[in-house]
Amino acid sequence: MNDNPPRKLDHIEADVKSHIVCSNLNRVCILHLLKDSPEKEMQAEKMAYRLGLSHRTVLYHLDILHDYELVEVRKFRKRGNKLMRSVWGLRKGNHLSKVFSRISRQFDTCELDTLVSKNAIHQ
Repeated sequence: MNDNPPRKLDHIEADVKSHIVCSNLNRVCILHLLKDSPEKEMQAEKMAYRLGLSHRTVLYHLDILHDYELVEVRKFRKRGNKLMRSVWGLRKGNHLSKVFSRISRQFDTCELDTLVSKNAIHQ
């Protein structure tokens, strides 16, 4: 017989989100970079440059983080007749503390700082 009380669905959802985020170093680095950025936001192009990734790769991971309600689009820019997602930021609430707690347990902060600042000197 199980002596543990059933876990609330919210906690299970938070565990799944944090596991999926932490299963990919690019997503972890994006969240770490946003967390340490002013206003907890940054342009996707600058994230790509800072991380040494392609713009397309960063957008791919931002879309996944957006699907899990961890980030949001903060600003759009117009390109011709289209609105393009420009500035992304951390979304308030929605399990961010659980995700960052897992990140701090799984990854060394100094290593993450090095990864997200690989191109910071040249900005």
